[in-house]
Amino acid sequence: MPQLNPEFFVSQLFWLVVTFSFLLIFLWRISLPRIGNVLKKRERKINEDLAAAKELQLEAEKIQESIENQLKQARSDASELIKNSSTALQDKVQVELTKIDKELDIKINQSSEQIEKSKNESLSKIQDQINEITKLTLSKISSFDVSEDEIKSAIKSSERSIN
Repeated sequence: MPQLNPEFFVSQLFWLVVTFSFLLIFLWRISLPRIGNVLKKRERKINEDLAAAKELQLEAEKIQESIENQLKQARSDASELIKNSSTALQDKVQVELTKIDKELDIKINQSSEQIEKSKNESLSKIQDQINEITKLTLSKISSFDVSEDEIKSAIKSSERSIN
C-alpha cells in the first residue's frame, strides 16, 4: 500500500496541509458567512413575525374590548328601551282602563236611570190598570159610582199596610 510507505509521507503531509488550509479558508471566507447571514435573516424574520403577532394580538384584544363595550352598550340601550316601552304601555293601558271605567260608569248610570224610569212607568201603568179594574169591578158589583180619587186613596192605604 503506497499510503503507508514512509517515502510518501512528506508529499501526503503537504497535500493534507494544502487541502485542509483550502477547506478552512473556503469555509471561513465563503460558506460560514453565507450560513451566518442566512441564520441572521431567519432570526430577524422570526423576531419581526413575533413582533407583528404581538401587535396583532394587542389589536385583536382592543377590538374584542371594543366589541364587548358595544355589546354592553347595546344591552343597556335595549334594556332601557324595553323599560321605557313597558312604562309607556302601562301608562297607556292605565289611561285606557280609566277611560273605559268612566264610559262603563256612564252607561251603568244611564241603564240604571232607564230601568228606574221603566219601573216607574210600569208601576204607574199598573196603578192605572188597578184603578180601572177596581172601578169596573165596583161598577159591576154595585150600582153606585166611585170617583177615581177615592179608589186611588184606598189603593194607597192598602199598599202601605202591605209594605
